[in-house]
Amino acid sequence: MIVGARRASSATMRAARHEHWGAPLEIVDVARPEPAAGEVRIAVRATSVNPIDMHTGRNAGYEQSMSLPFIPGWDVAGVVDAVGYGVSRHAVGDRVYGLAWFPYPAGTYAEYLTVPAYHLVPTPRSASFAEAACLPMAGLTAWQMLDAVRADAGRHVLISGASGGVGHLAVQLAVARGATATALARPDHHATLRDLGAHTCVDYADSSAVTASEKVDAAIDLVGFEFGVSLFDRVRPGGAIALATAWSVRDYRAAAAQRGIRAISCLVEPDPVALAAIAALVDSGEVRVVVGAEFALSHAADAQRWVTQRRGFGKAAIVVDTTEEA
Repeated sequence: MIVGARRASSATMRAARHEHWGAPLEIVDVARPEPAAGEVRIAVRATSVNPIDMHTGRNAGYEQSMSLPFIPGWDVAGVVDAVGYGVSRHAVGDRVYGLAWFPYPAGTYAEYLTVPAYHLVPTPRSASFAEAACLPMAGLTAWQMLDAVRADAGRHVLISGASGGVGHLAVQLAVARGATATALARPDHHATLRDLGAHTCVDYADSSAVTASEKVDAAIDLVGFEFGVSLFDRVRPGGAIALATAWSVRDYRAAAAQRGIRAISCLVEPDPVALAAIAALVDSGEVRVVVGAEFALSHAADAQRWVTQRRGFGKAAIVVDTTEEA
């Protein structure tokens, strides 16, 4: 329990909010939302931090869809607390998780959240709330990027940023599909990535090693900029590369076409069917989400710093403890 704090009333909830763009997150009491038709209200048990959370906190490129005051976050895992008119797929007490509202504001850094019922599926039975909350955006991003490059059985996939939230899941999802995965990451993360199924690990900072690595059928680039461009030459003609930050690679389609490959810009979207499939892979033991650190809601700013400073492997979770005082 955090000392010297105060509980919100039954009509309000605690949330981590930006009062001004670029300002530190503040823990505030705000009105508890009510579910509209087709929505459920979730008592949030955990959310997780994604790099886009910090971009939106600065309102970097999101001026048309975000407004102040702003509660960040899209990943959610928790318990259905109330249901709106017409909802039949979830009931009060169900344990659910999902990618809420993306790309529109969701505000998962809070004790309660309303979200369209179809964005949610049952949490993996074997996962904690923190683990489940670290899956939606990262897992769906990996899933949809692998789909985009047709990372099917027998194909060889190169994954940059493999020790991050998306990357370590992309390695496992590729292997679960029957593909071979080469992971680009720091050497101190290679052992973990091999344990997760990577066939080959390469130090991303060693340009000669990257250049000497085997060419692949497909690539998942989670880094972008000049490093992302360098990976175009690692893909065999006829292959494809999926880009998480295509905006950082100038004329990426033309650059890819010159090499006889395809380049696809990927933006994640809610997909309950894929989320259910990911949950099944977690429960079967084929996929494991690595929670590198857990933080209380009152330390949401520290969770964001953990991600921006790349302090560890995997994901950072924000755990909402209903006994905690704010």
